[in-house]
Formats: sequence, C-alpha cells, structure tokens
Amino acid sequence: MRKWIGVLIVLMLIAALIYLLIPGPAGIQQKLVIAANKTAFAREFLNEKTWEQWWPEKKTVSQHLRGSFKFNGNTYTLVEKRLSSVAIAITNGKDSVLTELIFIPDQNDSLQLSWHGTQKSTSNFLRRIRNSSWIKNINSDIHFLLQKMGSFYSDEDKIYGLHIQKDNVIDSSLISTSAQTRAYPNTELIYKMIDRLKDYVRKNAAKQTNAPMLNITESNGTFFTRVAIPVDKKLPDSGDIHYRWMLGGGNILVTEVKGGPTQIQNSFNKMENYIQDHQRVAPAIPFQSLLTDRRLEPDTNRWLTKLYWPVM
Repeated sequence: MRKWIGVLIVLMLIAALIYLLIPGPAGIQQKLVIAANKTAFAREFLNEKTWEQWWPEKKTVSQHLRGSFKFNGNTYTLVEKRLSSVAIAITNGKDSVLTELIFIPDQNDSLQLSWHGTQKSTSNFLRRIRNSSWIKNINSDIHFLLQKMGSFYSDEDKIYGLHIQKDNVIDSSLISTSAQTRAYPNTELIYKMIDRLKDYVRKNAAKQTNAPMLNITESNGTFFTRVAIPVDKKLPDSGDIHYRWMLGGGNILVTEVKGGPTQIQNSFNKMENYIQDHQRVAPAIPFQSLLTDRRLEPDTNRWLTKLYWPVM
C-alpha cells in the first residue's frame, strides 16, 4: 500500500513539474519604428483598402466581404478601428488570439508600431504546447508583416498615390486671362482663351517659355477659368489680358498626371492632403500645365498634365 502511495506521489510531482515547464499563456509582442508623417499614416492606415496594396497574399471575394486578410493559413480580421490603433483577431481553426496594432508618434515624421496580444490560458497540457507553437509562428509572421507595412507607409509615393516633387518656381513672368461659365469649361473654350494669349505674345515680340497653364474653380454653380502662358519678358496689360508675376525661386510642389479632369482633380486633392499633412501654406492658386494639346488628343486617358502648387 505504501508502495502505491509513493508511486502516486512521484507521479503527482512529475505532473506538477511538467505543468510548470509547459509554457503559460502565449503572447505576441512585435515593434517597428518607421519614417512616416503621422497624419498621413493615420489616414491611410485606418483605410482598409490601402492594406490590400501591401498585404503579401491577394484577397478572395469572400475575404472582401468579411474585411479579412489571409497569410500563411491564418486569417487576420479587423474587428475595430480606433483613433491610434486597430484590433485584429487572428484565427486558424480552433486557434485564435485577439491582438492590437498601435501606432505611436515617436518624433517628427517618425512612428512606432506596436503589435501585441495574449492568448487565453488553458489547463490542457497538449493544448498549451500547441498554442505556444502556433503563437511562435504568428510572432514570426507579424514581424514579416510589420516590415511590409513599414516599407509601404514610409514611401510617400505610395501613401499619396503620386510622386510629388519639391521644386523652385522657374516661370515667374506670365500673361493671363479668365472667363466665367455656368457649365464646366470644355476644351474648345480653354484653347480659345489660350490662342488669344499666344496671339498677344506674338504681337508683342515675346516668346512663350513653357506649356500653357490652367486653373478651374467652382463656386455656387459658376466655373471660373483662368489660363496663363509663361513669357520671357514683362508685357503690358490689355483689356482682360493681364501680366502676372510669381516669385522666382519660390517653393512649388510638382507632379505629373496621366488622365482627364477626374484624375486631375483627384491628384489635386492628394496634393492638398500633402500640404496639410506637412503643415505648408499655399500663397497662390495651384494650376495645370497642359503638356498634351487636348484639341489633338480626344482620348482623355492619354492626356499628360503637370500639376503645380506654390507653397511656403
């Protein structure tokens, strides 16, 4: 009898030792510091559609409906979006863990990403071993995902969907004219205004130094259209044709767009986001530089246009 009691005690001690040696609740803790504007990052990061651009695996139709992403057999589902974080459930069959991905401003144009979570505890020995192994693999995957995320959101071309250059004003001498219409100005009207300016340049023995410039604004159903031509010297005003001067050497943002009015307006909106994100001030109106003669190219998808936005 004593022998069996001794064996039972030994077994209980072994079981207790095994229990202590088996890992406890498995945890996720991964961090990464990236160079990114905090405002631009928050706007794009909390927009689930941008995740599709850097996520390693393509989404299926069913995943689009659930708002989830697959990677290495695991499903990552965005369950809640907060001001400075997102809650993400990671599942694989019976395995699951609720995590949080937090972004914390580190310093100017720098952010710390912290992805963490802890799996619920279980008294089942085999389950604890399995959980520990699964979470170890998840940690490795999350490390990889953070690298992909950091590479995407630290690239301003990808965040804004444009290559925005910082340049200096070159064409400082301009002649311009304007018109108001109740409908969006068509190509015929725009080039009629441009041709008037070109005739004026020739009559005054001046030279055009760059492509025609265009700005269109709308207010209360009225469209205000301004066109301008860069010239090599100062010219006198004449009727509704006026000389304009921009500060030479001043700062200006530049990007090139392929497409028609909708694509151009979308690009201007993205440039405006850039200006606000970087706390710049626009001392003058933005404008288009018409690289393509739109009278000769009826397909708006093939128009090439440079967009300029003076900033301080």
